[in-house]
Amino acid sequence: MKKMKSNLLSIVTAASFLTCACGTKKFSMSGPFNAVVLAFSGTNSSGGAEYELKEKQFRTLTNFNELDGTYLTIRRGGALTIREINGSIVQSENFTGGESPGLRYNVKSGAAIPLDYSTLAMLSAYYQIDEIYSTLEEKTGLAPSTLQAIIPGGKHVMLFEPEIKITGKGSDIALGMKLNAAFSPSDKKFLLFQRSPIENVPLAANFQVLTHEFGHFVFDYSFFNGKFEATNRWGSEWTMRGVNEGFADFISWSFTNSTDILRSSINIKTIADERDFGKTTFTFEDLAGLDPTACSGQFYCIGSLFARSLVQTQTALQATVTKKEMATAVIDTLKLCQADMTAMDVAIMPVENTNADQLSVDAQYTRNGQIAGGFLRAFVLRAPANLKSELCTAFKNNFGTHGFPTVARTGSCD
Repeated sequence: MKKMKSNLLSIVTAASFLTCACGTKKFSMSGPFNAVVLAFSGTNSSGGAEYELKEKQFRTLTNFNELDGTYLTIRRGGALTIREINGSIVQSENFTGGESPGLRYNVKSGAAIPLDYSTLAMLSAYYQIDEIYSTLEEKTGLAPSTLQAIIPGGKHVMLFEPEIKITGKGSDIALGMKLNAAFSPSDKKFLLFQRSPIENVPLAANFQVLTHEFGHFVFDYSFFNGKFEATNRWGSEWTMRGVNEGFADFISWSFTNSTDILRSSINIKTIADERDFGKTTFTFEDLAGLDPTACSGQFYCIGSLFARSLVQTQTALQATVTKKEMATAVIDTLKLCQADMTAMDVAIMPVENTNADQLSVDAQYTRNGQIAGGFLRAFVLRAPANLKSELCTAFKNNFGTHGFPTVARTGSCD
């Protein structure tokens, strides 16, 4: 089939066109199962992602009609109550309802042909997670069973277009739409929010977005040792939220070789350009002030600096360090950072301040830089020896003296 570079309407139209195919209405056999999905097909010469409608085989799916398999089950609808949203990470309180996916498809020549958008989106989303787990060890060095061990019940639940309610400070606000997917660390769920008319490749089917969300799960496994604690200081620090987002971008790059995370779905130039961490040139120094023009994505900007540094390091060492070896090293290094950061002298790492958001803009900027510096120090000191020099170069260039202060560099990079 042709490569898909069209908008959401065109994709739905293409899926609807497939309804002309004649065949049986349901799978009655056991797997392996084949279906037409919207699949990532690689990157083009400019580094952008390309997708195509294509028949693919699921490798870990055991119950097609329920979209249930070794590592994932998809539930449709229901109501999810969320206590807090930080970027694409949510702290959920409970989930009620949810039902069978209710897939609508015909079977032709042994493959499921989706008959509507929702079926295409859910099949595509399942296929992306299937692809992630099937290539996980090849891309990151992590065995699927290692991550599976920290998932409640042994498999992820993916919620497709649930009703979202946010509770906090007496509010109970039902949200109709959110332009992203998300990860819930408390229960290891993936969330796919309601679709938006501005999407090209639906976010629910975007391999770059889903590998990014999976990256949050890997960060939870590595930096937080797989244990979600709402009271953990580092989970609420603004700078570390950015590091989490940057690591997730790095994992997405590890799977896709693309730094342009959002453009294939949301081709709004100002948004897509700012999130393409491989092409942005701002540094931590450019993030000073109330409304920095170099990057307006708040802690995502910190993430871009971290992801950019990691990719630059691997690129500089590509003759001796593969992408898989880089990913393995980063994951293993993160496991050791939290304890070191907690034990750091206050001259390097500022003490916890639950009212940090009430500080002046300049004071917040200074504090965030100190926390970034403390993290980078811990990361360099724990990183494999063959990476240290290039990591130091990249961190210095991207974070400067405000995001990687001299006191944090001393003994680690200087």
